[in-house]
Amino acid sequence: MNNSRQSPKKNKSSLNHPYAAIEHRVIDSPAFADLSHSSIRLLLIMVRQLTRTNNGQLQATWSYCKTRGFGSENTLRVAIAELISHGFIYRTRSRGSNKQWAKYAVTWVSIKKREGLFLDGFTFDAWKHWKNHPLKNAVSDQQKA
Repeated sequence: MNNSRQSPKKNKSSLNHPYAAIEHRVIDSPAFADLSHSSIRLLLIMVRQLTRTNNGQLQATWSYCKTRGFGSENTLRVAIAELISHGFIYRTRSRGSNKQWAKYAVTWVSIKKREGLFLDGFTFDAWKHWKNHPLKNAVSDQQKA
């Protein structure tokens, strides 16, 4: 029996495995090109959590992210801030006094379950509105010199 060919049924079933996807328009944006490696890693970790209905409920806790390659809490905090400032994620719920973790949404996917989330400032595709700051480039150029 020749095992070099798989049956069509096996090929079809392999498409049923979950996957994380970021749209090309997001990856091809100037805002994405400006992200640090840590921020890209965090974005992948967050997109990995997405289902059809849980955008707005994503986590970026230290306990969750340290097992996925983050070396320090400070690196994680900086990556969260960068993703927010570049418009890729939005904080839908701040960390509560009851030790509930902060929740986030990616901005290129709609939010289906809105109950209990703070969405007053949510902008769909906020990354499209990101502007590169000349001052940031000048400081970066000075550091390279």
